[in-house]
Parts: sequence; C-alpha cells; structure tokens
Amino acid sequence: MSAYRLTIALLALLVLSGCKETPQQAANVPAGATADAMPDLLDGEADSQQHPLNEFEERNDDPLAAAADRYQRRLSADGTIPQRALLNACDQRKAMVAIESVDAAGLPMQWDWVGPGNIGGRLRPIVIHPTNTDIIYVGSASGGIWKSIDGASSWQPLDDFLPSLSIGDMVMHPEDPDTLYAATGEGFFDTVEGTSNTAAVRGAGIFKTTDAGATWNQIPSTDNPDFYFVNRLEFHPNDSNTMLAACNSGIWRSTDAGDTWTLQAAFHALDVKYNPFNPDQVAAGGHHQHNGAYYSTDGGLTWNQSTGAEGHRQEIAWAPGQPATVYAAVSENSRIKIWRSQDGGQTYTLRTTGSGLQTWSGYNTCIWVDPVNPDLLVVGGVWLYRSTNGGVSFTQRFGAAHADMHRIVQHPDFDGLNNKTVFFATDGGLYETPDVYGNTAIGMNNNLGVTQFYGGGINPVNGNIVGGTQDNGTLFYNGDPQDWDHIFGGDGGYGASDPTEPYYFYGEVQRALIHRSTNGSNSSYIYNGSNPIQDAGSSATTNFIPFFMLDPNEPNTMLVACERMWRSSNVRAGQPDWFPIKDSIEPPERPDGKGDLPGDAHFALNSPYNLSTIAVAQGNSDVIWAGHNNGALFFTTNGTAVSPTWTQVDENGTGLPDRWISTIVIDSRDTDHVYVAFMGWETDNVWETTDGGMTWTDISGSGSAGIPDAPVSALAIHQSIPGRLYAGTDVGVFISNDNGTTWQVHDDMPGNVPVEQLLWKDSSTLLAVTHGRGMFLGTELTTTPDMFEVIEGRHVGGNVSSLHSFDGDVLELAPRRAIVQKVEMILTSTSPVSLPATMNFRLQSSLGGSAEDGNVIQSVKLWNYDTDQFEQIDSRGATIADTAIVVSPAGDLSRFVQPGTGEIMASVSYRRDQFVRRFFTWSIDVDEAVWMIE
Repeated sequence: MSAYRLTIALLALLVLSGCKETPQQAANVPAGATADAMPDLLDGEADSQQHPLNEFEERNDDPLAAAADRYQRRLSADGTIPQRALLNACDQRKAMVAIESVDAAGLPMQWDWVGPGNIGGRLRPIVIHPTNTDIIYVGSASGGIWKSIDGASSWQPLDDFLPSLSIGDMVMHPEDPDTLYAATGEGFFDTVEGTSNTAAVRGAGIFKTTDAGATWNQIPSTDNPDFYFVNRLEFHPNDSNTMLAACNSGIWRSTDAGDTWTLQAAFHALDVKYNPFNPDQVAAGGHHQHNGAYYSTDGGLTWNQSTGAEGHRQEIAWAPGQPATVYAAVSENSRIKIWRSQDGGQTYTLRTTGSGLQTWSGYNTCIWVDPVNPDLLVVGGVWLYRSTNGGVSFTQRFGAAHADMHRIVQHPDFDGLNNKTVFFATDGGLYETPDVYGNTAIGMNNNLGVTQFYGGGINPVNGNIVGGTQDNGTLFYNGDPQDWDHIFGGDGGYGASDPTEPYYFYGEVQRALIHRSTNGSNSSYIYNGSNPIQDAGSSATTNFIPFFMLDPNEPNTMLVACERMWRSSNVRAGQPDWFPIKDSIEPPERPDGKGDLPGDAHFALNSPYNLSTIAVAQGNSDVIWAGHNNGALFFTTNGTAVSPTWTQVDENGTGLPDRWISTIVIDSRDTDHVYVAFMGWETDNVWETTDGGMTWTDISGSGSAGIPDAPVSALAIHQSIPGRLYAGTDVGVFISNDNGTTWQVHDDMPGNVPVEQLLWKDSSTLLAVTHGRGMFLGTELTTTPDMFEVIEGRHVGGNVSSLHSFDGDVLELAPRRAIVQKVEMILTSTSPVSLPATMNFRLQSSLGGSAEDGNVIQSVKLWNYDTDQFEQIDSRGATIADTAIVVSPAGDLSRFVQPGTGEIMASVSYRRDQFVRRFFTWSIDVDEAVWMIE
C-alpha cells in the first residue's frame, strides 16, 4: 500500500477514532514514503514470487478512506443517517413492485451483465457444504451472496432483493446444510458507524434460508440498530439451537436457532469462537475502542477481558488437537502480531518477534491453524504469510492471491495429506491453494460478479468500457465479460472514453491523479505536466474519488472536480496543460479546520467545499454546471472563457437540499432545462429546473409512485424521448416516463446494489455502473424494419439500417414536384410475439429545406390484419428539430400481427399542409423507426 500522503484527512480520522499514531509513525515509515517500500521485518526467507499488483506503478488503494468517502456521500445535511434507512427504502421498493412491475410506456430494456467475470471483489465469508464439497457459498461486501454447485467453476447470485447486499458472515446449520444464516453489514472499520468517517454502510440484521439459498428471510428480532453490523455467527458445537453473534453492539446469544437474541456483553465484537472440544470456553475478538480480547467460561453467558492480546483487532482461532490453546491475530498500528493462550483465552503471550505483518488497521486480518500441526499458521493481512513455529516468525506465501485478506477456510476433507486445499477470501475475490504447505494460489472468480466500481466510461463506436474500482485498479473491457484487463493499479475512480479516438481512455487514482491509455492497455499519469492540477493528490483540496469528464462537444477538453474546477484543452497531448476555471468556494477563514456549516463534522475526509460533479451541455460547451459536496450549485454560460463567470442558484429559497450533489444532467434540447440528483436517505433527491435555475421542482415522486428514500447516485434522461428518466439509487434502477411525476422499478436489474453511474452508449443502450455487481448494459428491446419501400416521393439517401442508427446516418426522403407534395414509405418486420401485451412504434425524424414547424403533417399507420387496411394511429405537425415520438395503439394488439408469419407493417407519411399558401421546398430525415413489442 502507498503511504498516507493525505495528511489532513488522516489526522482528522485518527483524532476522531482515538488512534495515537499515524501508520507511518507506527511502522517507522518516513513521511512521503510508501508503506510497500518498507520490508516486513520477519524471520525466515523472503517470498520471491511477484505479487499481481507489482506490475502497476504502486499500490495506492486505501480501503479505510474508500469506505469513509462512500459513507460521507450518503449522509443527511446534519451528518446522520436515519434509523432503518436501508430497510425502509427496500420496503418502498417492494411496494412499487407489487403495484406496478411493468414499464407503463412499453419501452422494455434487456439488461445484460458484462462483467468483469475474472476480477472479483471484496469477499468476507466462505461456506462449503460438508458432504457435497462442490457446493460453495461466498458473501460479498456489496454484491450479496453467491453460490457455486461445481466447485467454483461458475457462480450464480442468490436473491438480489435482500434488504442488504453487504454480507459480513455466513454459517451453515450443522445438521441441515440447506439451512444457512447470513449476517449483514461490515463492521471491520475503524469506528462504530457515525462516530467518524471510517464507517461502512449499514447492514439489516440476520437472514435465514431453509432451501439452500433460493429464498432468504430476515429474522424479525434482528430488525433493529443492534444488528446493523453483524460481524460473526457461531453455532454451539453440541447444540444446534444455540448460537452466538458478534456485533458492533456486543455479543448476542440465541437458544432457539436464531429466532430471538439476548445481549450477553456490550462491547464492539468482531469475532467469536467456541472451543470445539469444550464449548464452555469461548473466545472473542474486540475492537480498538475496547483494546483487547475477551473470554467466557460458561458458554458465552458472561464475559471478561483477557490478559494480553491488546490491540486494534483480534481475530481468533482455536488450535485443533490442543483443547485449551487459542491463537489471536492482533492488529495494531497497521501490523499484525500473533498472541497465544493455553488457558482457553484467559491470558495471552506474545509470540511474534520483529515488527509483525503488514495490515490495514482492523480492515483485513485473518488466521488459520492447521488441524494436523497446531504450530503451523497461515495469517492474512495485506498479503498471506505462513508460520511453522506457532507465530514466532513468518514467510510470505501465496503471492498470486489478490491483496487484502479477510477469511481463510479449509476444505471439509482437509487432512494435510490427501487433501491440503485451503481457500482465501480477498479484496479480489476467491482464491484457492491446492497445497497449503506450498506456494500456489489460483483465482476462482469464474463469473463471480462482485466488483465494486466507482465510475466508468463507454466508447460509442466500439462499445469498449473503462471503469475504476475499489482495490482492483482501473479495468478495461473489450467485449468479453470473462477477460477484463487491468490498465492501472490501486483504487480506481471515474472513467471516460474519447468518442473520436476509440482507444483513448481515461481513469484516475484517488485524489484526481488522472491517467490516460492510448491503446486500451497500460496507462500513464497526465495530471502533472508543466502546468499541473495543483489541487491533485491532496486530501485538503480534492475528494477521495473526484469526478472528471470529457467535454461532449470537444473530447480533447477535460474538466476535473477538485476544490477548484480544472480544465485541459489538450488532454490528448503528452503532458496536458491544466488551468483552474472555477475558484474555490471555501470561506477565507476556517479556524476549526472543518468549515462553518451546521453539522459538517462528517466532512472531515472530503471538504464540504469541494466540487462533487460537473455537467457540460451537449452542443454548447459554454454552458457548464457545477455541484459541490455541501449542495452548493453553480452554472456559467461562458464556460469556454479563460475565467468564466459563475452564478449560484441553490440559495434564496429554492428548496434544494444541502446535501452531496451526485449528478447534473442538462437537456440537450433546452439548456435551461436541468436535472440535479442528490445523495442521502431522504425523500427529495431529484430536482428539475426549466428556467436555468431560477426556480426548482422536486420530481422525486411520492408514495408508491416515488423513488424510495435512498441516495440517487446516477441520473440519465432518454436522448430521444422527452420525459423519460432513469435514476440509479442504492436500491437499484428506477424509471419515470412522465418527467418524474411517477416512478417505477425496473426488475431486470439486480435489486439493491448501489448504482454509481448511468451512461448512454447510444440512444437505446444504457451502461449501469454498480458498486458490487460489476457493470450492466441495458438495451431497449426494439424490432427494427427489415425492409422499406418508398411508394410516394423520392428516396434520396440512406438504407434500412439508417432507421435504427446513432452514428449520424439517416434515411433521407423528399417529395416529387407536384401540386400535392407527399412522401410515404412502408416498413415491414416480424413481431417477436404473436399476442403482444404492449406495442409501441417510435419515430424520430426532422424536416429539412425551407419548411417550418407545422408546414408538413406527419402520420403513422399500422396495418390491421383483421380489416386488411392501414389503421391511423397518430397525426401531427412535423418539426425542424430532430424529434422522437412514441405512438401506442389501444385494444387487442394482435390485430397488428399477421397470424402464422408474425409480419408487422407500418406506413409513415409526410404531406404538405394544404392550408399553407406560400411555396417552400422540403425534405425529411428519418433517424429511427422501430417497434417496441412485449
């Protein structure tokens, strides 16, 4: 890992969390050096195997800061999260599904997962069926529960609609392997949620399945704040009705197989383990707020703090074959040392000599004890290490496994001789070693789609994708979901694709360290030329994951959101020049170092005054909008100037929230028409202005027709259908067909995964970037014409493929010289269904020549096979603007489908209005003419 170069943010975090030393001080790392540059001071041989991330410039990921950043974005204006926020949002979503699950506009989308299938993401638990060992379950940080029935050769997600896809632990019933329990929430961060920025999104209690994961139900007694973070579950070795749960709120005990729970000890518990030989003895690991391990001698009824093993976090493992021996892997000051107890966890003695093993506070610590040899340990921190002398010294091993270790689980048939298989849960998914005494690690991420993206970009020409991830770098997709490539290391962030240079892609490392690839492969930094982004690299002047974008009108121009807005007009150059075009809004004096807004202590990591997002108007680069972390909102109409003039529009009683602005979308048809999305578990997260920001309307909807009270990270407007909106939230994607008056759920997307961005590839293909499920492409299910015939007028240019084209090609038609000027064409295709539930016809066209709006009447007719004639569906005045309409016939729609063959036929005509007296010339450009049928 890189050193904390982010000094101000780190100090704030340490003060709030009660730590006494920075990681540099604790590990004696000089300021400015990288932690990876420090050797592990261990006895034993060095591991010569290259780590997967060594191919990158450095390992920059910072999981604590990443969690803090995501948490901060979702806070209310007073710095809190409402109680039961996630569950309430999920309940709202369920109510919407029950009322209306079909898109009322009849514009269905098919969502296809595009990967990555070879990268993985953060996993915590691993559970293996005891007799059918091909059945494996894993739980991910924000992608839910996954199951394999073929020994990890392939994976399938289970129940996308759990109220929480954040899985901290799972256990299998000891007598019924079809019954499993899933603990939600990740409590392995520096402090309890809400007391500092290093907290994770809440879980929602404990869930149970009795059908091998097909369906899951929340245990009602855990639907409360005490179970927001359930870190470990443990069955009594001899009584399957008795369970223990280690939660942020304490150790809880159940005697009815998890139906009800009683608090036994109120300390922040991260681990709990029964002694398998003597279940009266129980050992538990705590959190640094309590600074020690705990033990029980009465089966978990009463607890005492152990002697020794003090530290930030204790991970517990009993030694098989030695009934009273228990190990504690203790993380403190970013190092792990091993302590051992030989009296059931009452007293511990330090074993490790030297500085210990590299870790990341309480985030990544795990231990495994060989059941054959109790002196052989495997311990995971940042990397994996093996000891053969009970933790005194270690050798680094299994270097092919991804960094950051969370769980080590042996194969059920492990015997140390015929079966030596052990599995590792990491930030990069699941790995297996077939020989724990050797050095081989093999990735098992075969479509395990749990990658956590922050942002991305998609090329409209070739469909290639770039995306930045938590701890898996910046990734590149060229069409194969199983073969995403790394193009840069560390934590990734947002991404962008140059639409005119198909292999120019941009990414970032945290704090606006922008990099560029010119071939879809390795990247190099471009933020630091002769005129660098001066704000980059500092926690005082950038967000952890700052937004950046290419100008949609001039892709050689990039805008970057820091404390100031930075622009480069030659971003393709070897070393681009960067200049600020929007000043900081930070007050000139901040004596407390945090700001002067009410309740803004939660901005310790990211300044409230930093820019959070930027939007540039399609077709007019002078119109730029800018949002800030604290809800401040600005725009300019001379954005290409050296020093643009900015106007603030969120004051003077607009009603706009004082929360993190996630997305701004400018209507390409009218630059005064702007949408703004906000974060927070609140009711009013989508707003609209039609007058350039003078007045605002909340279009979040209400009740069962409103977006659930959840953060809206992403917003997109349909490029050709006015009023059609898509909102990406922490509980999935929602759609409005009436400009936000009502919203509906789109069930084809994974249910409750956070959707970070929604990006158009073209006018019918939408990319969804998720934090926990990789990426999806949503494509409108359209039926395109397979033949057209011009029966009146002239065919000037274009072909049938031009009728569903987004690269500028159009079918151009014109009238012949006549007293009555008319153009008509007949389109034919085949319906995908014989008995349509919905049928819509979308037409996008524009007038050319000297015609004006209303001079020409546009008509759409569909062939009625019952009456053997065309039936008029729509008639209106054609416009000179490129306009899309959707027409929807009523009644029995099977009349428009020929029985047997499925043929469908449409007539599209344009006729000069007979009441227009003056002479004019005109033509028609048709960009799209398609059916949408379900």
